Amino acid sequence: MSDISAAFELRQKYSRFRILVIGRANAGKTTILKRVCNTTEDPRLYDENEKSLRGIHDINRSFAFESNPEFIFHDSPGFEAGDKKQLEEVQAFIKKHAMATDPNHQLHAIWFCFIPDMSRFLLDLEKNFFNEERAGNVPVIAIFTKFDDLINQVYDSDLDEDENRKAAQDKLNELKAPLFNDYKFPPRAGICLEGMCNICMMTMEIIKSR
Repeated sequence: MSDISAAFELRQKYSRFRILVIGRANAGKTTILKRVCNTTEDPRLYDENEKSLRGIHDINRSFAFESNPEFIFHDSPGFEAGDKKQLEEVQAFIKKHAMATDPNHQLHAIWFCFIPDMSRFLLDLEKNFFNEERAGNVPVIAIFTKFDDLINQVYDSDLDEDENRKAAQDKLNELKAPLFNDYKFPPRAGICLEGMCNICMMTMEIIKSR
């Protein structure tokens, strides 16, 4: 089946795709969502009755972009505070939606955003997240943001632009290798922010393979 056919089949089954977005502060999550939804507008929050709200993002409160309402997002803060309650809250949210019988209330994917910080690429609670079994079979896709920052971290004045970019890509491959190889429940796939145009198709392909 072609990618287009698979995407059409999924859209026939689901009227909405529910995605949990996890990431540290300043990971660029809003930028990612705007690029995915091809919009410059700000997202709108909704309560359980789908009424527009204003307020702080809550993991249990969905939000969407008016120009692309088929994607329903939930925002979770990152784990940099080291509070185990944050991890427990995320796991409870995943479990709650894993028990949903209506496909439109199920959680279809988790986008986990990483900043390529050479000093602390993975935090302890992030390691716990990928070592603990999660309810359901929700695929996790790792999204590596702020690649330009990594270029600055590895920058060598003796190298040209392309060589510095390659050095940054090599360093990213080195940093992310343990994430995919050393944990019991690693991400199903990974993508750099520069390739965000492919994230929706990747997500649909992975949802279909569940």
